[in-house]
Amino acid sequence: MNKFIHEQIQAVLDSYPNLRLVQNGSDILLTGSLYFSALAEGKETITANYDVKISVPCSYPDDLPTVFPSVYSLDKRFEHTNPDGSFCLAIPIEERELFEIEPSLLGFINNLVVPFLYGYSYFLKYGEHPFDEREHGNKGILDFYLERFKSRDARTVLTSLYKFAVHGYHAHEKCPCGSGKKVLKCHNTELKSLLKNKELLIADLAKFITR
Repeated sequence: MNKFIHEQIQAVLDSYPNLRLVQNGSDILLTGSLYFSALAEGKETITANYDVKISVPCSYPDDLPTVFPSVYSLDKRFEHTNPDGSFCLAIPIEERELFEIEPSLLGFINNLVVPFLYGYSYFLKYGEHPFDEREHGNKGILDFYLERFKSRDARTVLTSLYKFAVHGYHAHEKCPCGSGKKVLKCHNTELKSLLKNKELLIADLAKFITR
């Protein structure tokens, strides 16, 4: 285990002492109880404890960890799980953006895993989600991009994003939102943020655009 990974794992174990480190071949597994106390804006504080397995791939941080419930399954009414039973923390490009706020294993837990478990706990208690929820699959992916550009024009947003992703950023091209303005004077920050993760962006767009 290199120093970079060792330091990040130690930071997690210091903050979440009920987790323990298990070497799983070339991957790393953090397993045990994840205790947290969290709140969402306008919502109550929830304190809870869940047994989790956090699988850190050898390709980290190029590839992010996968999180599974340990010994139990999430309530089937809660839709935010992947086919393999892992937590659906966010669509991949949004997950990467949230990770980059605090690009470490501890940041991954604090900014992705804990909000997920908070949402799950809130759902179990009240039967509703505390955050604005998107649908799963392609519909949820499309909604993410429409929300990012505050647009309902899916065709314009997708085709424009594909052009930027393939040909690169040009400040004087029209904004993907469909306003007719140059992107430099419109959703410039939003576009640049997406282009930082161009491979993930193209993978999403390929679901909607036929070359």
